[in-house]
Formats: sequence, C-alpha cells, structure tokens
Amino acid sequence: MDNSQYETFIYPEGRAIITQGDEAVEAFMIERGRVSVTMEKDGKTIELAELDEDQIFGETALFTGAHYGATVTALEETTVIKITPEILDIKISFCDPMLRALIKMMMERQKRSNDALADYQSKEE
Repeated sequence: MDNSQYETFIYPEGRAIITQGDEAVEAFMIERGRVSVTMEKDGKTIELAELDEDQIFGETALFTGAHYGATVTALEETTVIKITPEILDIKISFCDPMLRALIKMMMERQKRSNDALADYQSKEE
C-alpha cells in the first residue's frame, strides 16, 4: 500500500493513541512500532493484545459507530496511519458483497469476544 496518500502520526512511548470510551472517529494502522491494547473492566486493567507493524486497531468501532472498546498505548515510539470511516468505506466498497458481509461479521464477533474475555478475566482476579 502506498502510504504517502494517508495522514500519519508519531506517538512517543507511553502515550495513549485511543482511549476506551471515547467516540470512535477513526482506526489506525501501525506503520512502525508496537502498542498495547487494554480494557478497563470492574476497576481492573486487562491486557487484550500487543500489536505491531501492519496491524490495525480501532476498526471495530468504525463498523458499529460506537465508542472505542479499549485503550491503545504506544509501547515504544510508534508511527500510525489514520484510517477514516470514509477511507474504510471506499476500501470495503470495492470488496465482493460476500467479503463485505464477512468482514463486518468478523468485527462484530471480535468485539463480543473481547467483551467476554474482559468479563472472564475481571471475575478471575
């Protein structure tokens, strides 16, 4: 992918890129660096994943039009590419209708899985 046509941002280590509960207005693809994905549940911080180059976060909220379900924090200096709803819609519109439906279904299931994992882990601790 030619990244020159997209807006990029650099976040220092320890800086939150998106915050759980904030209105979801965009997703991000990691160009360089590494991030931690965490969720606050019942007063506890639960680590859901660590992501690195060429991985995307924030996309679930773009499909559901909701709020970010997790906080994503740079674990080292991290460069991300902003993916707006408009860019995502254009990219998805070029997909076969079956693939579009599959992508949306997978995103909804991922959100439910993250919620279930957070519920389970918060009860364990």
